[in-house]
Amino acid sequence: MIIDGATAVDPFSDEQASVGDVEPPEYASRAASSIRSSRRVHVATQPPRYVHIERPNKPLTYEFMSWNMKSMLLVPPRSVDPGRGALYFISVALNLNPFAPLSYVTSLYRGSDAEGEFIGEFELGITHSRATISIGNHSTRLKNILTSDARFRELFTWRYETVELRWDCRTKLDDGSRMCICSDAASHQLASFVPPPLDASPPLPNATLTVFPDGHRHQLFDHIVLSALVVERKMTLTV
Repeated sequence: MIIDGATAVDPFSDEQASVGDVEPPEYASRAASSIRSSRRVHVATQPPRYVHIERPNKPLTYEFMSWNMKSMLLVPPRSVDPGRGALYFISVALNLNPFAPLSYVTSLYRGSDAEGEFIGEFELGITHSRATISIGNHSTRLKNILTSDARFRELFTWRYETVELRWDCRTKLDDGSRMCICSDAASHQLASFVPPPLDASPPLPNATLTVFPDGHRHQLFDHIVLSALVVERKMTLTV
C-alpha cells in the first residue's frame, strides 16, 4: 500500500522472514522483457513524486532507474505504484581533489531529488583505506562501518549503532549477475540485491533490490539501500 510520506505510520510487527522462505527473483527473465527500456535515461523537467511504502506482507522488488547521467531513482514495482514514484534519490559525483587519489562520492536522499532528507553518502576510490562515509550528521572512515571477511572478499558486515547487516555476495545467477543476500545478525534474510553483470553487452537491465517485509522498517530500509550501494562499489573496484 502507498501512503503519503508526510503522514506515514509504519505498523511493523516482530515477525521475521527466514533465509529460505522465498525464492530469489527471476532476474534473467525480467531483464529480457525490460531490456529495451530499462536503461533509457529519463528526460523530464520534474522528478517523479515521493512515495512511502507500508510494511508489505510479502517481498517487493524495487528497481534502480537512471534519471540522468549522474543520478538514479529507486522505484517500487508497478503492481504497487503504477506511476512509479521514487523512494530514494541517488547521485554520484567525481572528486578531483589534486591532493587525493581519484574517487567518487555517492549520496542518498529520501524522495525524488536532492532536496529530500539526506540519508548518507560515501566516498570511495581505488585506495579503499581512505574511504569515508557519512550517515546523517555522523562522519567516519568506511572501515569503521563496513568490514569484509578475511577469507572471503564477497562477505561483508555493516554495523552502525543498533543496526547490523550481513551481505553475502557469493551467489551467481545464470546470466552472470551477482546476487548479494542481506541478513540480520540472527541470519534472517532482509533483502537481496542484483546488479547487472559487468561483462554483459549493453543495454543492461536495471539493478534490482528485493526487500522482505521486515526490511521495510523505516531506518533499516535506509541502511539496506546505503549498504547495498557501498558493497556494490567495493565489489566493482576489486574486479
